[in-house]
Amino acid sequence: MANYIFGKVKRKQKIFRIIETQENVYDMDNLVLKGINYNPNTLIENEEIYQLANFSSTDFCIDFLIGELSTVDHDQITKSDLKNLSFICTVQENLYFFQIINSSFFISKKWFSIEELSLETEKPIITINPFADAIYNKENDTLYFKKLTSAQKIFKGMDMLYKEATESETHSFLESEFLEVDEQFGVNLVTIPNRKRIALVTQTLSKLSEDEKTAIYNYTSQYGHVTYSGGKFKIESDDDLKFVLWGIEQRFYTTQIGSEKRVANSIISI
Repeated sequence: MANYIFGKVKRKQKIFRIIETQENVYDMDNLVLKGINYNPNTLIENEEIYQLANFSSTDFCIDFLIGELSTVDHDQITKSDLKNLSFICTVQENLYFFQIINSSFFISKKWFSIEELSLETEKPIITINPFADAIYNKENDTLYFKKLTSAQKIFKGMDMLYKEATESETHSFLESEFLEVDEQFGVNLVTIPNRKRIALVTQTLSKLSEDEKTAIYNYTSQYGHVTYSGGKFKIESDDDLKFVLWGIEQRFYTTQIGSEKRVANSIISI
């Protein structure tokens, strides 16, 4: 069965045909595609991957993945365009392997072929990583990836899955009735990690009843990192804000053995 490598050229909307080969570019025998549903609160281990189901129905799915793939619909890439690739996509069976291309993948040094023993000087090559930046399984309509920052370079708009609050949204959050913010602590002192947490927490709070919000605030106050009085958390620093945001995300817990208070660095729903 033939495999194909396609490529997206910078500043061009079309995806071009590059190579047709009978060889597998990626090792399918050792490939395990079993991911963890993407959640910005979930950190994965090195051997794990995220997954995003029903990918074709999202706003950031590209037309290349919709419908049946026909190579005749894609023009053969020119040598000049090969130098301007933004990503390549290897298609093996129902799997689409995407790899971002930057200058580090171009090798233009002198080299010689072990088989032909000939010195090559003007034949630059493009290297392929053993694991792709993103893999789309057309059979189950699922995208797999390790880093959102890499996947969103291919699928524009994916960064909305983990957006940070704007200055206006951050200012609005700091004016929440359950916060008492020190005059010296302004929007400009809120770090990017906390802006991202604010974007998530704002969505969380919008789904809670007033009683549930009160329960969350009481739960947060039990861990004692931030002064809580009269139904308000006193925010004097970015760390104070972080602890309150962690509380609203319900990251705090107490161990059953030893009653040690801890904060979860990552969350996976079970």
